[in-house]
Amino acid sequence: MTDYWTVAKRGFIRRCPKCGDGHIFSGYINLRDECPACHESFRNIRTDDAAPWATVLVVGHFAAGLIAGLINSDVSSNELTTIAVAFVLVAAAVTLPVMKGIFVNINWVIGLR
Repeated sequence: MTDYWTVAKRGFIRRCPKCGDGHIFSGYINLRDECPACHESFRNIRTDDAAPWATVLVVGHFAAGLIAGLINSDVSSNELTTIAVAFVLVAAAVTLPVMKGIFVNINWVIGLR
């Protein structure tokens, strides 16, 4: 039995849950049919709304802290809005594939297909 933490770490770096070598995505978040290294099948593994939900949860907490800090500083509302929107867009774009990788790998290890 594969350790859940090992599989989650492999998902964090978007690698195969079985071998840890092959990439699980063929694009930004398009899941491959199988691992290019060990040929483990990823067919029928779906994360549905779990990855976007976790992305909003994580990015939202960091954004709230950033916005609270900016409100306490001396920035205009236009600057605050620009900084907050830019942060949320970049952070969400970086976090989404990581979260999807984690959820794909967790679904693989528990056999949820």
